[in-house]
Amino acid sequence: MALAIIFALLAAIGFGCGNVFVRLGIERVSTRAATFWTVLSGAVLLIVLALAFNFSEMKFLKLSTIGWIAVMGVIAYPLARVLHNTAINMIGASRSVPMSSIQPLVAFSLGVLLLGERPNALVSAGTPVIVGGLLMVVLAGNIGPTERLLTTKNIGYLLAIGGAAAFASRDVISRHIVTGTAPPLVAAAFALAIGGITLFALVHRDVAQSLRQAPGRYLGLCAIAGIFQGLAVAAVFQALSRAPVTVVSPIYASQPLVTLLLVHIFLKRLETVSPLLVLGTVISIAGVSLVIIGAAAS
Repeated sequence: MALAIIFALLAAIGFGCGNVFVRLGIERVSTRAATFWTVLSGAVLLIVLALAFNFSEMKFLKLSTIGWIAVMGVIAYPLARVLHNTAINMIGASRSVPMSSIQPLVAFSLGVLLLGERPNALVSAGTPVIVGGLLMVVLAGNIGPTERLLTTKNIGYLLAIGGAAAFASRDVISRHIVTGTAPPLVAAAFALAIGGITLFALVHRDVAQSLRQAPGRYLGLCAIAGIFQGLAVAAVFQALSRAPVTVVSPIYASQPLVTLLLVHIFLKRLETVSPLLVLGTVISIAGVSLVIIGAAAS
């Protein structure tokens, strides 16, 4: 269990770093093209690692396993990551990323309903505390009762929540795959590769346009983001192979803390971090701490 917690925390760091690089990259690269470049760089890295460490296992994957990995890849990358990156573009990383705190609540529900997981009292208590921090994040966005419902800001929040729910579904499928069906690194590599191929089929025009018009520096920032995110995905899969999704998902949901810290240091010119936003994130992290304590005690 301790190793699973470490991998989940490493995933939070990787996703947090990736979010900041994506925020920089999408200044000059369209969101859909940026998403493809992040998925591509992450896929290349993980495929190389999988070939190096799990080549023998790759040859014996069942067709049904590949099918589940394909479903997972489509959910996570053409869908979830596009929603996630679009939300970052619309409302900023400091506001969209904390909304991912809803992910453990969805994962918790799906884990209990579909996987039959039975988390202990501390894990069960920590999960809604994490989600409670969302209220602070929304309030920090200055959404008042007199605003129109479908403002750009509100849509950005909805997209962030949709991306978090899709990632939670990915985690549930991942837990099923990596517990005896496929090695975690292989599952992560194949999911990114299949997701990248599907995404390219949908956004190839944006990708071609980015090659013609976007400065190489910004494409490089997207690629760096993908490397961080690819390593984070691999860490998540390693964690899920060792612990239930109701434990892993809340822990790596601590990525907003990493994102807010990096935004405050490096992105002051692009975003501001309000005290209320920080308070909401801290509340979410307090919930993560409860989950870690509960996981260690189980």
